Amino acid sequence: MVDQTVVLLPRTTAFTVVCQACAALDERAEHAAHIAQGAMRLEHDLGWTTCPHGHRIRVIRAGAAVAAEATSPLW
Repeated sequence: MVDQTVVLLPRTTAFTVVCQACAALDERAEHAAHIAQGAMRLEHDLGWTTCPHGHRIRVIRAGAAVAAEATSPLW
């Protein structure tokens, strides 16, 4: 299992990332098929998104006081 965390800049609300768990499983490295997208409101500092294959990705906001929950395991 890959523990994935995306760190957003302070004013970012939407993002697109490559799912590292999918990329690790794909020997052909066709990362375009492993794109995860998400959004997080400015008032939130911690969130989650899921890639199309079901891998969870933690999202935290840079510069925010993130609770201990952000360092806990994914499940």
